[in-house]
Amino acid sequence: MLKAKRAWFIGLCLLLVCSMIVWPTTTNAAGEVISGSYGGKSYNLYIPSQYDQSQTYPLYVMLHGCTQDAGQFAAGTKMNELAEEKGFLVLYPEQNSSSNSSKCWNWFETSHQSRGSGEPAVIAGMVQSLDSTYSINNDQVFVAGLSAGAAMSVILGATYPDIFSGIGVGAGLEYKAATSVSEAYTAMSSGGPDPEQQGRVAYQAMGSQADVLPVIVFHGTSDYTVNSINGHQVISQWAVTNDLAATGSVDGWIDDEPDHTENYQVPSGKSYTESDYTGQDDQVWMKKILIQDMGHAWSGGSSQGSYTDPGGPDASLMMWNFFQTFSSGEEDRDPDPDVPVTIANPSGGTYYDSVRVELITDEPATTYYTTDGTDPDTDSAVYEESINITENTILKFFSQNSEGSMEAVRQEEYIIRTDQSSEETILTSNGNEDGYAGRFTADGKSNETIKVGDKGMYNEDTYRGILSFDTSTLTEPLQYAKLRLYTKSTQGIVSSLQLDIKQGVFGSSSMIEQVDYSDMATKSNIVSFNPAEGEYIDVEIPASSFSHINQNGITQFRLKAETPGMFDSNFIEFYGGETVSYAPKLIIGQQ
Repeated sequence: MLKAKRAWFIGLCLLLVCSMIVWPTTTNAAGEVISGSYGGKSYNLYIPSQYDQSQTYPLYVMLHGCTQDAGQFAAGTKMNELAEEKGFLVLYPEQNSSSNSSKCWNWFETSHQSRGSGEPAVIAGMVQSLDSTYSINNDQVFVAGLSAGAAMSVILGATYPDIFSGIGVGAGLEYKAATSVSEAYTAMSSGGPDPEQQGRVAYQAMGSQADVLPVIVFHGTSDYTVNSINGHQVISQWAVTNDLAATGSVDGWIDDEPDHTENYQVPSGKSYTESDYTGQDDQVWMKKILIQDMGHAWSGGSSQGSYTDPGGPDASLMMWNFFQTFSSGEEDRDPDPDVPVTIANPSGGTYYDSVRVELITDEPATTYYTTDGTDPDTDSAVYEESINITENTILKFFSQNSEGSMEAVRQEEYIIRTDQSSEETILTSNGNEDGYAGRFTADGKSNETIKVGDKGMYNEDTYRGILSFDTSTLTEPLQYAKLRLYTKSTQGIVSSLQLDIKQGVFGSSSMIEQVDYSDMATKSNIVSFNPAEGEYIDVEIPASSFSHINQNGITQFRLKAETPGMFDSNFIEFYGGETVSYAPKLIIGQQ
């Protein structure tokens, strides 16, 4: 089984490592390199020669690309020389070939995209283990990477914003740009899912630790391995995530339209464009550097490493200068770390029925709220149980801890669609066409139930559910669409579910086939949602996906699950179309 799994990576890794040349890994830095291991991963730690245990130092976590190792990445980025000059530590976690045959970080697997599991947990744990030995400034821990390492740095920012203070992305991709190898191909060549949607997903991944993070992106306009559209998507995704982290809603606190753009030229090198994205606090929170005619490389790197372009602007130095604006005096991004942080679950949006909202704080605190649009104060209602919202509501809230520290007022807007001006059409799934497909032939396929999850034995994403609807009767413009799933049984832990859409059918026919598991979707990850208690789950289909509903035939959906890698099986089963009373339903509102 492991050999089969590794075979999946071969094509992807060949694409990522095209024409890579390995050079000697010499360095002129005078400090000390210490090797160690944590969680089954090796690492190198660079300690500058001026290191003094009585002082604290920034820490940069550098994640290499495919086929590289810690030494090559250190040489290529020249980060050790910069650390010696500026005075900071550098950690180089190293992927092993047993986890990925070409030593790529597994950014495209669901088991490595969440807090508390997989490679993100190992890297975050590695940082915490070093914190107990070395004098690290916990407000200045930054993570950056190249290619697969850059994609993993984005994941670490979303899943561990309490550990990492900023993100550097060299030829990387947005959060959850792919959740399988086949999707990774698509994302690298033409971009991932809607970045606004992924921005919300990343904010949900932050949970109660949500915080605004500085992000700097480097991408070559001639990168034919990871297309430059991905650099734009990283900025767009983080604009939404940071907007939500700052105010609790997407209200324009920061957006993906640059506030300032300048063109520059490296002497005897490449030209590049630098764009700044400023928050309403007048701080530049995001930067995007597009390097003209640069391929898949670390910009401004040394030819002593691999996958570098010495003719580009110095990415390592530019990251240092950018992150330094958040690391001193009045520009400190976290002047009062004792202020509680509150989030609403679920977040604001459009709903087609009443919704119960929980207000969750990251520490014991009293939460005050209003539902009439006015700003709350300490005389407002105190949150004690979930709030039932039955009509259009602007929910505003803040929390105050026992020491009197009070956060700024946050808000979420909930739109409840109760108008009857639309005609509602309810379609039932085709019982002989829905079911599940296993990842490998040995995992089987069936249309007796819609099964999503894993089979255990430390596997993930074993089963994917297929839902098939005849949507040829839909002729009018769509006002809304939602999928209703009736839960049959659950086992173990299913953290979240994702939905793909296919305008037509997966595989060669509408019937369940093993290839349905991996066949390319028309649009992947159109929505991510949590399993909910109750008889059924309603999943809102984003308006951006309405154009993919086939009004001339069949539309199919594919369900995927995010589960922890463990020995026991984790899955959820939904009734299929053969059980009439509990058959999946596609509910459409037409104007």
